[in-house]
Amino acid sequence: MKLIAIAAAASTILFAGSASADTPFNDTFGRIAGGAPCYFRVYDAGHMTAHARQTVTGIMIDYSPGEDASYSAASFEVSFGFRLKRSEEWFSGPATCKQRGASFSCALEGDGGLFTLTPGKPGGLQLAVVNRGGTGKKDDQINLEGTSSFAGFGKPGGDDLVFVLPRIDRSACDNKRL
Repeated sequence: MKLIAIAAAASTILFAGSASADTPFNDTFGRIAGGAPCYFRVYDAGHMTAHARQTVTGIMIDYSPGEDASYSAASFEVSFGFRLKRSEEWFSGPATCKQRGASFSCALEGDGGLFTLTPGKPGGLQLAVVNRGGTGKKDDQINLEGTSSFAGFGKPGGDDLVFVLPRIDRSACDNKRL
């Protein structure tokens, strides 16, 4: 009888541990009243003037799993998009992500680059570009295709490496504007 009690206690602890392991994923990408989460930021002229070396004027992480999509902290997909100073065009593509402790590691499709997402407060995300080994000032770490061209950002030592994205209304990601 003692052995059964110990086994039951161990399975309870194991189950509780696995449930809490998904908590950052559930808190960050779980559905809310307004639908699937949208993390979105557009920088105003004042910000861009104060950060003259920053080239990204808008950036977003859109998580919208389909009705029958299987997703979990171990593997899920987000849509990543950005806009640069030189264009009004949004460049976007899918990224596959997985939870790593309290943050998420993401890889853009087609060797478009790597980034991490770290939940912040209140309810936002910090996006950090991962340096893939380049040290040259000309090597963009994030590269995506738009409707008629390619664009990139995230030069080592540049101002386009870390972004704070608030969780906002779903319509911002749907329309790529505030």
